[in-house]
Amino acid sequence: MTARLSSTIGVLLASARHQILMFRMAWRIPVVLGVVQPAVLLLVTLSLPAQVTSDYASRVSIGVLLTSFWSFTIWTCAGILQRERGEGTLAPCLIGVRDFRLVLVGKSLGASAMSVLIILATVGTVLAAFGRPLRLDHPGWLLVGMAALLLSGLALGVGLSSLFVLTRFGPQLSAALMYPIFLLGGLLTPLSALPSGIRWLSWGISLRWTMAFLASAATGTPNLFALGMVVALTAGYAVAAAMAFNRFSVLARKEGTIDFV
Repeated sequence: MTARLSSTIGVLLASARHQILMFRMAWRIPVVLGVVQPAVLLLVTLSLPAQVTSDYASRVSIGVLLTSFWSFTIWTCAGILQRERGEGTLAPCLIGVRDFRLVLVGKSLGASAMSVLIILATVGTVLAAFGRPLRLDHPGWLLVGMAALLLSGLALGVGLSSLFVLTRFGPQLSAALMYPIFLLGGLLTPLSALPSGIRWLSWGISLRWTMAFLASAATGTPNLFALGMVVALTAGYAVAAAMAFNRFSVLARKEGTIDFV
């Protein structure tokens, strides 16, 4: 049992490390999504000194973090299997010695963790450069929220990656999913600005609840209901991701209806 657990952790860490090293080869995407995008968003949203209080700066920084994280998830995590297919390594991975589910989870974990680190570094640098004050009332709960964000990104990455390889319209789906989630998540614009007829859709989006929890933990009393919603939705995403991967695996291994190149 211990040897099996050790082997599983080894596969996850090796896959995560490989995905992180891939960023060195395709460095433009991390730079644009992890440095340029959050820096520009912060400069725009914090450009009015009279309105920038510590509470406001904290909420805006969290919103920028989540916005950039979703961009990373859509354009990196969700495209893992597509890149494997494009490079001709998808078929060998599926019939390899290691369980490819662990490899995919590890790659998604590496991409999510790296994205958070890059974005946090950018946000911290910009705030320090402009001397903007932050309010962080409950750093412990903030760490819990960040862990929940990573798990949610992991589940979404695996699920979307499996879904996108089932269709030839992955890039189009990525573009279609990006901006609606920005709005429905209430990341940089309040949900009250949306029409009431579509506002209910935000209940199924974990970023909406992650934003609510992190903002509450930073500027007041932690919203544990929001944290519970993040956990519940992440569990739902994980189930959906497993179903999507199993469908992809069946089509590829048994029915042979998935193109590998």
